[in-house]
Amino acid sequence: MSHPSPPPAARVVGAYDPAFRASMSITASEAESPEALLRVATALPTAARLLLDQLLLVVPPGDPLPERLRDRIARDGLALWQGALLLPRVYGGTEGGIHPQHYAGSCRLNPAAAGIGLSRPLVEADARPSFPPADARWDAVVVAAALEQGPGQLTQDGSLRRDVEKRLCTQWGADEARWALALRLARATGLARAAAGRLHGLPEAHPRPLADLPGLVGDPLGAAAAALVLRLCRDTWLAAPDLVELLRGPGRETLFSPVANGYPQRAEVFDDEGFSRVEAPALARALDTLHRVGAIDAARDADGVTAFRRAQPRPPGTSGFILTPNGELLVHVAEARREDYGRLCRLAPFVDGDSLRRHRLGREGVCAELTSGHRDTLEWLAAGSRTGLAPNVADQVREWQRSASRITIVTGVDVVEDEAGKLRIASVSDTGRTIDYTTRPRARFFSQGSRLIVPDGWDPLDLRATLSRVGRYLGRDGDAHAYEPELRRHAAPASLLNRLREYHGGDLPGDLETLVLAGSGLHPVTGEDAVLVRLPHAVSSALRRDRIAGPLLRRSLGADECVVARSDLPELAARLRQLGMEYEGPG
Repeated sequence: MSHPSPPPAARVVGAYDPAFRASMSITASEAESPEALLRVATALPTAARLLLDQLLLVVPPGDPLPERLRDRIARDGLALWQGALLLPRVYGGTEGGIHPQHYAGSCRLNPAAAGIGLSRPLVEADARPSFPPADARWDAVVVAAALEQGPGQLTQDGSLRRDVEKRLCTQWGADEARWALALRLARATGLARAAAGRLHGLPEAHPRPLADLPGLVGDPLGAAAAALVLRLCRDTWLAAPDLVELLRGPGRETLFSPVANGYPQRAEVFDDEGFSRVEAPALARALDTLHRVGAIDAARDADGVTAFRRAQPRPPGTSGFILTPNGELLVHVAEARREDYGRLCRLAPFVDGDSLRRHRLGREGVCAELTSGHRDTLEWLAAGSRTGLAPNVADQVREWQRSASRITIVTGVDVVEDEAGKLRIASVSDTGRTIDYTTRPRARFFSQGSRLIVPDGWDPLDLRATLSRVGRYLGRDGDAHAYEPELRRHAAPASLLNRLREYHGGDLPGDLETLVLAGSGLHPVTGEDAVLVRLPHAVSSALRRDRIAGPLLRRSLGADECVVARSDLPELAARLRQLGMEYEGPG
């Protein structure tokens, strides 16, 4: 169901109170002319022009303005109303009955103001991109590898327990903020997923796209600053100090309302000391976070980001690492492939470093590598090392592989899987370790388009048998098994879905869950012809409590928006007329 667009600006201005319309600097017919609005903006007094700059920073023209700016609009916005730069967000259609200043808390920028630029535009800088102090995308892989080795306990609301988070964010040094950001990024991209009351790490998972970049900053003011930076970003470099100066003074309300946040409304709220204590650090946090997560390119000095632009694609570097004779690996983030870095973090846990990272081979890492199904550890190290594989390192890795815990099948028979995928009884010469089926095997699958993919090393027979119940086996796809979900009848769909969620590590793909439930029979999806009704804000709450109109308006989309069945519209329109109101719209 599509939402009706707001009425044209000329129609809205034409419905203004005649006395107010006579005081305007623009006619109703010019209210939709970008040239006329630009002329009005050029002639605005200083306070109104500063307010217009602030509104252009907060939202694009045509979008509703946040109610936190109500006081500022009521104080300095008269010239903007008179120039049709501001329009009511809702419009009842009563000719000659609108006084626009009554809509200070529910207004929008005129869409035709899109061509108006800031009175003080951001300075274009000449800069070169810098590496962030620590790339959070690679830090998130480090966190995922640590959670894979030791899943974190979650609270009832799904948050990581504070003591677990503190231990995780301080085990690599004192920069707790760096690893707190990495943890938020790991959860947002699916490298860390909650299951059965614990947070599990998947360092080799494919990161999913970020849905809420500003939310990674970690606080509301920083998130507002990040959203502002993303709106202002261009392909050319912009000076960060100029952005700070643009928001200094009364412009600080661009990010938040001092009154709404507990500050008294007095002149010293807007002084340099208050700005330097509140907004300037929030802008610095936002620029730093967006740079660390790869959302922007930035030039930096010792004090932080000096210039920024949209993130540009970078040419791929030479992939590889340095493997020293003492078992340390040195890898630079510009030269590492993210698909390889997850395996490296498991095999050689992270020690320290930011752009140049130091990892160390150890017994636990080699055992984790074997547990994950990788059998080519030495070959992989030799292929990735630019300095070769020292003989003493190779011997040490072999010794750790041989000393890995032996696990045996409950029947006492050791088995191996040959290249054809068949199991056979293993002799001592076949392998130095056996698989223990007394513990639950590692298993997971993920969706890729319409297919379900089970990577090698995560594909026990139990998982493959479960997927065979819900889909058709398509065969091998590189180093993985592929299945295509099909509609089938299931005797116990709830139990089957619980098992699939456990293997998937979270919510299932929508098509898979629907096919499983539909196979057991579901009621058909029904539709009903309905209309979106916008209520005047002043009487929205009262109409919902009306004994006749209230039940018809019970399905709400927002504070002033309801979905009403088309068959109920005549009754609703009749009731509105009884209450002294008119209904305009589809019948």
